[in-house]
Amino acid sequence: MIDLNRLRGVPVRLTTRRQIRRVQEGLKLLWESDEKRIRRRYRGELGRYPDLDNPATYTEKVLWLNLHHRDPRQVVCADKYAVREWVAERVGGDILVPLLGVYSDADDIDFDSLPDAFVIKATHGSGWNLIVPDKSALDWDEAKGSLQEWLCRSYYAHKREWQYRDIPHRLIDERFLEDEDGGIPSQYQFFCFRRGVDQTILVQVDFDEHTNHRRDYYDLEWKRMPFTSRVPNAEREAPRPERLQDMLEIVRRLAEDFPFVRVDLFLVRDRIYFGVLTFTSGGGMSSFDPPEWDRKLGDLMGPPETA
Repeated sequence: MIDLNRLRGVPVRLTTRRQIRRVQEGLKLLWESDEKRIRRRYRGELGRYPDLDNPATYTEKVLWLNLHHRDPRQVVCADKYAVREWVAERVGGDILVPLLGVYSDADDIDFDSLPDAFVIKATHGSGWNLIVPDKSALDWDEAKGSLQEWLCRSYYAHKREWQYRDIPHRLIDERFLEDEDGGIPSQYQFFCFRRGVDQTILVQVDFDEHTNHRRDYYDLEWKRMPFTSRVPNAEREAPRPERLQDMLEIVRRLAEDFPFVRVDLFLVRDRIYFGVLTFTSGGGMSSFDPPEWDRKLGDLMGPPETA
C-alpha cells in the first residue's frame, strides 16, 4: 500500500513513474542474480563468458571485485554528490567544480536562473550527464524529460554495478568547465591498480569526446602505450600535462584505499578539477585492441582474493 503521507509535495507524475520503474526493476532483480546478469551481458559485449572463478584478465578482475569486494566507502565515492565531501577531506575542496544546486525533482530546477553554460548530472549512475555549453540552444522541456527519466531509473538494476544500488536519486548542477578555446577540456582518467603494497597507474586521455572522439593511454613516463579501447588512437600524441606530478599526488591519495579505481581529473587553465571516482570502468566490459592487453592489464592487479 502506498503511504500517502510520504508522497506529499512529490509530483504525482514523477511519483507514478518511479513506482512503475521500481516494479519493473524489482522483477529484473528477482529474475536473475547479479552474477548471472553480468555473465550474460559480458558475453553479449565481448562474445565470450568471463571466468569469474579464476579471473585473469583486467575485465574479469574488475567484475570479480564488483561481485565480491563490497567496501561501503565505494557507495559514498560513487555518489556524485556525497563524494564531494569525501574528496575535500582528503585533498581539499579547491579541486571541486563549483556546485550550483542539488535536486530530487527536475521540476525544482529554475531554468531561468541557470547560467549561460552548466552541467547537470544524476548522482546515482554513470553517463547520465546533461552538458550545456549554450543555454539558449537547449530545449529545456526535452532536457527536463531526460532528467526525470534518470531520476526514475536504477542504474544498478540494469548494469549490476553494486555501488550504485543504495545511492539516493538526485541531480546536481555544476559550473561548466571550458578550455582556452571555449570548448570542453580534455579529461585525464587515471587507472589505479594495487598489487599488494605496489600501485601502478596508467593515464587515459580523451580528446574531442563529443565530436571526433579519440583516446590514448600513457604510462607515468608519458610514453604512449600500444593499445586502445573502443575508441581509435589520436593522430598525434598528447603533450605531457605541466601539472602531471600534482595530479598524481591527488590521485594516489584518493586511490590508496582501493584495489582498483579510476580517478578522473580535468586540467583547466593550469587548475586541477576533480571529475569522478569509478570502480567498474566500462562496466568491466571494455574491449581492447589488440585484445591481449586485457590480460596484460589484468597482470597489474593482484589476485582477487588478496584485494
